[in-house]
Amino acid sequence: MLASWLWLSNTGMLPRKGVDKEEAVKEPGEIDEKFWEIIMSADRKDYERICAEFGVKDFRVMLKKLSEKKKERQEEQAKYIETINNLKHIDIKGLGIASFEFDLELKDLTSRIFLYKDGVMIPYSDEEEMKHSLKTVGKKLIFSVRDLKAEDAGLYQVDVEEVNLFSTDFKIPTVDFIVKIQEVKAKEREDAMFECVLSHPWPRIKWMGKNATLEEGEKYTITVSEDKLIHRLLIKDCSQLDKGIYSAAAGIKTCSAWLIVEADSDPASHGKKKTRKTTQAGGTGLDLGKLAQEQQEKLAKERQEQIDAANKARAEEERLAREALLAPPPPDTGDGDSGEGGDSGEGKDTGDGKNKSKSGSNKSKDGGKSVGKSVGETKDSEKEEDDKKNKKSTDDSDKCKDAEKERDDKYKKSTDVSDKGKGASNNDIDPNANGEGDGDSKGRKGHPGPLIPDTVIDPNVKSGTGETEEYIDAAGMHSVRTRQGPLLKDTVIDPNGQSGTGETEEYTDASGKRSESTRQGPLLKDTVIDPNAQSGTEETEQYTDVSGKRSERTRQGPLLKDTVIDPGVQFVSGLSNVHALIGQPAELMCKLSNDNCEGTWYRDSKKLTADDGHIMSRDGANHKLVINRCQEEDSGKYRFEADGRKTEAMLNVEDPPRFDPDDLSAFSQPVIVKVGNSTTFKLPFVGREPMKIQWYRNGEELLDDNTTKIEKSFTQSRLLLSKCQRKDTGEIKIKLKNEHGTMEAISRLIVLDKPTAPQGPVEVLESTASCIHIKWRAPKDDGGCPVINYNLERQQVGRNTWKKLGDIPGVPEYKDNDVEHGRKYCYRIRVVTEEGVSEMMETDDLTAGTLAFPSSPAPPKVASAFNNCINLTWSTPTDTGGSRILGYNLEKRKKGSNLWSPVNPTDEPIQEKKRAVTDVVAGNEYEFRVYAINVSGLSEPSSPSEFIFAKDPKNPPGKVEDLKVADTSYTALSLSWNKPTEEVGVQDEAKGYFIEVRQAECIDWTRCNITPIILTTFTVKSLKAMAMYWIRVIAINDGGEGVPQDLDNYILAMPPPVRPCFTDNKMKSFMVVRAGNSVRILLNFEASPWPEVMWLKDDVPLLKRVNISNSESSSQLLITSSERSDSGIYTIVVKNLVGQESFSVEVRVTDDPKPPGPVELEENVPGTVTVIWEPSPDEKRDDHLHYSVSKRDSTKGSWSTVADRLFNNKFTACNIMPGREYHFRVYAKNDMGMSAPSESPTWGSERRKDTFVVNIPAYKTCDLRTAPAFLVPLRQHTAPKGYECYMSCAIKGNPKPRVTWYRNNISLNTNTNYLITNICGVCSLLILRVTPKDWGEYSIQIESSLGRAESSTKLTVRE
Repeated sequence: MLASWLWLSNTGMLPRKGVDKEEAVKEPGEIDEKFWEIIMSADRKDYERICAEFGVKDFRVMLKKLSEKKKERQEEQAKYIETINNLKHIDIKGLGIASFEFDLELKDLTSRIFLYKDGVMIPYSDEEEMKHSLKTVGKKLIFSVRDLKAEDAGLYQVDVEEVNLFSTDFKIPTVDFIVKIQEVKAKEREDAMFECVLSHPWPRIKWMGKNATLEEGEKYTITVSEDKLIHRLLIKDCSQLDKGIYSAAAGIKTCSAWLIVEADSDPASHGKKKTRKTTQAGGTGLDLGKLAQEQQEKLAKERQEQIDAANKARAEEERLAREALLAPPPPDTGDGDSGEGGDSGEGKDTGDGKNKSKSGSNKSKDGGKSVGKSVGETKDSEKEEDDKKNKKSTDDSDKCKDAEKERDDKYKKSTDVSDKGKGASNNDIDPNANGEGDGDSKGRKGHPGPLIPDTVIDPNVKSGTGETEEYIDAAGMHSVRTRQGPLLKDTVIDPNGQSGTGETEEYTDASGKRSESTRQGPLLKDTVIDPNAQSGTEETEQYTDVSGKRSERTRQGPLLKDTVIDPGVQFVSGLSNVHALIGQPAELMCKLSNDNCEGTWYRDSKKLTADDGHIMSRDGANHKLVINRCQEEDSGKYRFEADGRKTEAMLNVEDPPRFDPDDLSAFSQPVIVKVGNSTTFKLPFVGREPMKIQWYRNGEELLDDNTTKIEKSFTQSRLLLSKCQRKDTGEIKIKLKNEHGTMEAISRLIVLDKPTAPQGPVEVLESTASCIHIKWRAPKDDGGCPVINYNLERQQVGRNTWKKLGDIPGVPEYKDNDVEHGRKYCYRIRVVTEEGVSEMMETDDLTAGTLAFPSSPAPPKVASAFNNCINLTWSTPTDTGGSRILGYNLEKRKKGSNLWSPVNPTDEPIQEKKRAVTDVVAGNEYEFRVYAINVSGLSEPSSPSEFIFAKDPKNPPGKVEDLKVADTSYTALSLSWNKPTEEVGVQDEAKGYFIEVRQAECIDWTRCNITPIILTTFTVKSLKAMAMYWIRVIAINDGGEGVPQDLDNYILAMPPPVRPCFTDNKMKSFMVVRAGNSVRILLNFEASPWPEVMWLKDDVPLLKRVNISNSESSSQLLITSSERSDSGIYTIVVKNLVGQESFSVEVRVTDDPKPPGPVELEENVPGTVTVIWEPSPDEKRDDHLHYSVSKRDSTKGSWSTVADRLFNNKFTACNIMPGREYHFRVYAKNDMGMSAPSESPTWGSERRKDTFVVNIPAYKTCDLRTAPAFLVPLRQHTAPKGYECYMSCAIKGNPKPRVTWYRNNISLNTNTNYLITNICGVCSLLILRVTPKDWGEYSIQIESSLGRAESSTKLTVRE
């Protein structure tokens, strides 16, 4: 499939969607079809932007047509889809990847889905490595475009069959990196910063670290400059886990750099907080702020050049249009009927200054009125232009007429103005002079009155002003002037000295429309401003009068210069929404592009002043509004306006719950109450309603019940607790919440009660003939009061009376000196507090005067060793013998000696569990043992300690050298290194090594060996395949551990790269399988890293019914139930980074051939017989099928093969003897076997003697054969998941029919997952463990030579 797509792409034969853009002719005013494709899939919030891009202005018409188109599309989509929703337009998701997605549910799962780009169908695949890919997750379809380039921009469309589903326009921004991020080196606990500069402003770029998107938070800070050109990423509190590759992406452009985190050089400060500093990339020496400013100026210059170029092009177009307007008309022929497309009329001047014209108005085909032209004034080009104008609506024509009529009324009131330049006045106008009107239905009328001096006006002025007139100045140049106010009567300067009236003049008004005006009266002198002339000069203008003669008129005074429209002040940064607490200050600030511009502040469209309690200030281009104490009425929408620009923001004054500090301090004090009494907690508050009030005790919310009552009001809440119990002691918390926030206050309740009994077990510190010293534990609950005394009673075992020993201070131990040797005693102990006396605790029987020696202590440990001293420590024995330890005796022995010598005098036991042994000789090796002593005597000696040299301690070793990886695999890696160097007084020789490993996503190191190793090689095992690991080695000696040595880079758990190769020496390249049996191809290979395995059939990807199983070193192809169509050449391609290898296996799926057709015999040559037969039906499907012919004559009883491996349908047998009968059989053969024979008719006749024939009556035999049938059919089954399912039925038939089981029309007879039996006509199928995959339709077919029968059922699996 993909190969055919690539062929179509290379040959340019990919299908296109719709009509080519070059072929579609767009009519004037017609909306581009691409506009409808985009807007039908867009959100409503994007309608305005899309219309602006395509120049669509009539929203009402557009929305009406859009509704119709959407309805049509929904009707088309209903043919193929159930639902489509969650449309997400194309967007750049990651580094060089863009995608769009939507949820789709098809009616027919076999419906084809097509992807188009700019109307051209593009291929896609479900493999994510392809350029265009489709990923399906449930109902969600995700289309992705990889390796983005500029040419990937365009309109993407998704179709189901011929119906469009979704369209999205992909635009790739032109942004690029001027300065890319650079490598940063930082020490642990420092901050690191990456910086970059963009070519165009960009709101926010995407930062990534270790292939994960970074977001603003406690770890990362992302900032953008005001001009949006400089972007920064700050990584706080760097650790070794943060080092790696970091990337920045803007549009389709990316850049990457390393963050290197160096270990802290001071081991003592490891893990401690210290003053952090920020490290930036070094070595560039670039001033990013200056670069950004230069880039901003460059962009501004480019924008200005584009504006100037556009203005220049527009001015050139206008100039060409004016030249076409001022082109001289042909000579007047006087024939009023010569004008094409309109009627001519003759305008007559009346005494009231009006110009009345008779005109016939012919209607043009499109409904517009044609324009009557004067004789000789019409040209072919003007006719075409007028025809285009006539297509405008009647409403526009009526508006033009109304405007002209209003202007004519104004002209009536104008006064005569004298011609100062020539001394002529309007009174000299010939009252009988007639002018020819044009009869234009567009509203061209005669304008009475003189011209006033020209004035440049604002193009936004509408009523009767802003009309532009072209003229020729004295230098012969075309110029333009704009009039303000009504036209006055013009003075016509004729070469013959006569004044003319009724002259027609063409001009362009403010809207750009061409019109004509006929003046009544002479022209006044106009003033023209020429760049090379001084003001006050007179210039001559040439024009053509109604008679076709060229005349001149002189203007006096300069024209005003055109006003250049300044874009005005812009907002560099606008207002932002502000949230403020009631009573707290709030600040709104914005920045303009001009430092000298004033502005006005508004709240809810009401202008603010300083009298309103607001502080308005300006600092250059920064404008600030400060509200010192915000109140609820200060909430609203604030607006700042300056030079016609405005920016808005919302101020939300919030009133969260709050407590008075004094009330909160009083509430926080603990409340003490006796058990059974009541208490109250009360706390006032303020805040906006509604307020949610909750009380908690020890984290559990309190609700009203028999002992708890909660009172609530608008200003306070009270908690009443009655009949308090000791268990109620704990934290009391009140929680207030409203729409603006949450507030909590915590107090403590202490309920006083009697203490609980003391805790056992009782420990016997000493037991002698005259003393019993016991110790116990304090009560679990003292009732809220400290323990004052313990009350003790004693009973001698065997007596009934208890002796009161009295109260002892609150220390939980007692020494009883009034005991008799060998007697047993029992004690009762009670706790006494201010709240009362607890229950008693009774001890076990204790005997006075028994000998109990302590157990042996643990072996002494060496804390440190020097030339003249060895420091030892040990621990208390586990069994003290029932009395306290009085001391310890210590002994030492030199290595090689059998004599133990005491370290301390035997009558002076060591009281502490440590000793500094000074009686040693430097360089000798010693071991030590210790005795424990109690009142009964000495314990057994402890085990000896390890031997220790009496010498000064060593320095820890240095780092190992030349640490490297010798070999790797998927589960292990081998390391090697060299010993660290020795430096006297700095680092000593290493005695062993520890190896530690850490996965990349973990922060803890794991030690691989428990005891140090001596060798400089080690193999780390039990690794995860393809996982990333950091490795380090630590040297160790008697002075401690050295500094760890890390590998420079992480290690992947994988063997060295190996090109794929097959390991089986005897791989079969050809196999034959009977149809219905399974096809299994298993191939072993070796490759590293793990290769990508792909199977092909006849160079085409496999169908889904073929099962592929891949492992690390093998791949298996399995077809459970083969068909003849599965025949072909199967090729496996094993590919990795090193290379690829392939192997092909030809599989031929066939079955026993069907017998040939009828056999005929012919004799073409005497003594021979030609055997002709019809081909077998399998001949066309099996190219290995051939035929075999056997012969038997009447003289022999056996069959003999006379021909084999015949690939045609004819054979000639020789040596045919007359007088004999011959029989022939034809067999079909293939790779699987031989078919049943096809018998020929008998050939020839045998001469036989007549025999005696006895006619025996024929007996009708009984036919016991029956067609296959079901006695008991299959029934419906519903089985739970994981249970077994048993299906059975009963059949009959003679001969015994052949039984075949099917699931979803796939044979199960060869499937080992099902147990199939047929016992005495009872056919059964057993599924041991039902899974959802077993859901489907099951059927059984029975077939014999007499017919065929079938029964089916459905298995439903319950979860």
